[in-house]
Amino acid sequence: MPIRVRATPTLLSTMLVLVAIGPHPAVAQTYKGLKYTPTASGGTWAILDRDGANRQVPRYLSSLGGGEAGTGVIASPPFRISTDKIVLTICGHDGPRGGQNKNFVALVDSRTGQALHKTNAPGNDAMQERSWDVAKLRGREVRIEVHDGDSGGAFAWLGVGRIDAGEPLRVDFRNGMPQGWAAKVQPMHERPEVVRDGISFLRHPSEYTIIPAADARELPCGFAAERLFFLGGTVAGGRPLEVCGSIEVVYRDGSCDRFPLMVGYTLDVAGKLLSRSKAMYLHESGDPFQHYLVIAPRAEVIEKIVLRRNPEQSMMPRITAVTCETAATGENVEALPETKPTAQEEAWSRSHAITASSPDMDQIRAEIRRAHKLE
Repeated sequence: MPIRVRATPTLLSTMLVLVAIGPHPAVAQTYKGLKYTPTASGGTWAILDRDGANRQVPRYLSSLGGGEAGTGVIASPPFRISTDKIVLTICGHDGPRGGQNKNFVALVDSRTGQALHKTNAPGNDAMQERSWDVAKLRGREVRIEVHDGDSGGAFAWLGVGRIDAGEPLRVDFRNGMPQGWAAKVQPMHERPEVVRDGISFLRHPSEYTIIPAADARELPCGFAAERLFFLGGTVAGGRPLEVCGSIEVVYRDGSCDRFPLMVGYTLDVAGKLLSRSKAMYLHESGDPFQHYLVIAPRAEVIEKIVLRRNPEQSMMPRITAVTCETAATGENVEALPETKPTAQEEAWSRSHAITASSPDMDQIRAEIRRAHKLE
């Protein structure tokens, strides 16, 4: 089994270039970004058991379902106030220093939309208890809204643990999403960005993952490629050997090669430090929170790439962009700024390119069990 070569530190001090700004650098003749249309970030709101630092916590309502960049509003069904005090627990951040007034929980008049009480994210990953005095509002029809309006990449999320508004609204999100809660996503201005240096990637900053929660995501191709590079390679939680999804390379003749998105192999638990296990077929990228894997397809025309989530697993695998090593042009690909991988990075890519027959999956599973002391 090949020994993994670590990226040089310079790869982590990279810049993000917005393709919508200014002239492009010289474009690559071989590396092309596979185009895709961003989905509405309906996955912003989810019941998660990990906080912003990826620590295990009791299940709660979180805006991290679509990553830190995800934004939107989720609201309770209308109810009439029947108590003197509403108590809730809240966590998360309203920007690095707080005070942005973008991430908050509000008590809203259901008829006029007027905010009657509002509590901003507390600037803490741990749950904090807050309360509203609503004695003078008894009998009023209201709803509770949870807002994430911060599309930043850090300190840009919030969560709610429980809400006690008396009857009929007592909610404990450890028990799952309550009936009647509805999310409305706030539209974002999409500006695709290119992660530069080493292998380049074209990605949309608001897209936490292009793998859908249900069904599959099909990315049309129509060309042959020497290698395919997939950015992301993380999952919010999971145990080694768990398969959270798959990548399918479908050829023009209808045949298909399927590659597992497996924790310990092609997925790592989210965080800045990539596992050093020899079974890990991921390499650092210019984004310290994402890594990439390499697939060497057959020397045939690729009709499409299909990304699937494993419906039996609760965690969403993260893939955010696909770069194709190809001379092809056309509507499905976009030329990327010219960058040249280091000799180390190129050697790693060649030795760790996954094919339909290699590496040997029995050896990979055995190495994962050894590295994580599962035997």
